[in-house]
Amino acid sequence: MSDKVLLCSFPKSGSNWVRYCIEYFSGRPTPGSERRLLHHAGEPIIDRTHFLDKRDRRVFLAHKLRRDKPPVDPPSPLGWRARLEDWRRARERERLARERRVLLLLRDPFDLYVRVRALDPEAFRGYASNIAVFDRCRRDKLLVYYEDLMVGTGEIGRILDFVGIPHDLAGFDLEAHRRRSLALYAQGPDAPQTADDPLDFGRHARRLAPETRARLRDFLLERLGPELYRRYLGRYERPASATAGQPAA
Repeated sequence: MSDKVLLCSFPKSGSNWVRYCIEYFSGRPTPGSERRLLHHAGEPIIDRTHFLDKRDRRVFLAHKLRRDKPPVDPPSPLGWRARLEDWRRARERERLARERRVLLLLRDPFDLYVRVRALDPEAFRGYASNIAVFDRCRRDKLLVYYEDLMVGTGEIGRILDFVGIPHDLAGFDLEAHRRRSLALYAQGPDAPQTADDPLDFGRHARRLAPETRARLRDFLLERLGPELYRRYLGRYERPASATAGQPAA
């Protein structure tokens, strides 16, 4: 198994900015099938995934609105082939937790629910799985929150240190590079939705109906358990009055 750092970020969690900074300071490419950024030649300096449990990708696609693509059938009931696949994936998850260095990027799940056009909390099974697998990782690991990453260069420095990239952030023009990163993002299949105010955290979540927010919270709480939910997602808890009267998503 590769000894490269594995960047894990649920879709639309901000990995484009992480990739940009890594490529800028390292001079090497990062994996990206839909968007190529600053460097295209050579061996990627990191590995990258949206789902630490690969089964969750199909669940995600089956429970979100898709533009100009046929619907995805949810996973079939557990026959013997599916049980064998479950066993194989469980072995892979345990090996990943034992052997890989993982960088987990988390973003407000309530904001993401609207951003990824989710139709049901089941779409976030992979979001919860990423946290659960990351929590079991035994090697060096780093947790970064999107909201912290966007407000300065401190988290950028932590990421570069973790990957092992020499850097000097003193002359790094944060706003200029953020604009360049967003311009590169816009060349992909969809446009950035917070380009006018990237620090407006919770913009999407304000469109989330209170009952949908409650369903997503309950789903994540059930998948993670109270202790992991509090440890990783407690910062996103809101008092009930904060979402009262908002329009339905």
